[in-house]
Amino acid sequence: MRYPAKRPSSGKLLGALSVFLLLLVIMGFYPDLFQRWIIDPPMAGIRTLLSGATGVSHGTSGLVGRYFDLVGAQEQNEALRNQVADLTRKLAREKILAQRSRDLEALLNLKKRISQAEIACHVVATSPTDSPRTLLLDCGRNQGVAIRDGVIGPGGVVGYVVRVLDVFSQVIWVEDPMFALEGRLTDSGAKGLVRGRGMGRPLSLRYIPPLTQVDKGSEVVTTGEDGYFPPDEPVGSVVSRGDAGRGIFQSVRLVPAERLDNLWAVFVLVPPLSWTSRPLLGKETR
Repeated sequence: MRYPAKRPSSGKLLGALSVFLLLLVIMGFYPDLFQRWIIDPPMAGIRTLLSGATGVSHGTSGLVGRYFDLVGAQEQNEALRNQVADLTRKLAREKILAQRSRDLEALLNLKKRISQAEIACHVVATSPTDSPRTLLLDCGRNQGVAIRDGVIGPGGVVGYVVRVLDVFSQVIWVEDPMFALEGRLTDSGAKGLVRGRGMGRPLSLRYIPPLTQVDKGSEVVTTGEDGYFPPDEPVGSVVSRGDAGRGIFQSVRLVPAERLDNLWAVFVLVPPLSWTSRPLLGKETR
């Protein structure tokens, strides 16, 4: 069997040389045509590939950069939030300290103003219910506190002692309906009975004659005639008044002079014997 003869390799070499010579002729006589047909197409493909790779690289680096920027911004925001919270706590503490400093100054002025003995106490707790609304003090029978002693704070009257233990005492707050005290209007000098009406409600000033001039903002102070409080200590100020209507007395409402929130130091007053010629009814003997 005879096989077809293979094309000699010299023929392939001759063809390649012919093509090369043709390219040389074209490049020599037609350089622009050679550049446009032979050089430009592959170079354009190479540039396209390179530009695509560069764009992908830039896009990836941009995404990574933005991610790290976002993480850094979140960390900075968290640090700023922590700083703001810390400054807020410090500001709250400074406000409390400033208020306590003012309260101490008021108590010192009160100590200079009143002549009878007093017992300095701290408020350690308040009752969780509105009625009876009471305060717990860190002073009691061992310090000389007795039932029905008057209690006064930096702003004015706080209430009465209603229960005494060895080292603690319980005080009824002025807004409680069980509280009652004689008060005097500083503008007119008219006297009436101050009564509590419940937590958060204005005090009531009763038995003020209908013709008595009562202005909003007028102050009501203690009379000093009940044997529990010295005279002219603040009880409250007028916030509203109403006509007598069918009654014979005006309807006067007061806001307490003392505040219950942030109240932390008070004086328990020890009434001097010279206030009354006879012991007060039900008053404990000291």
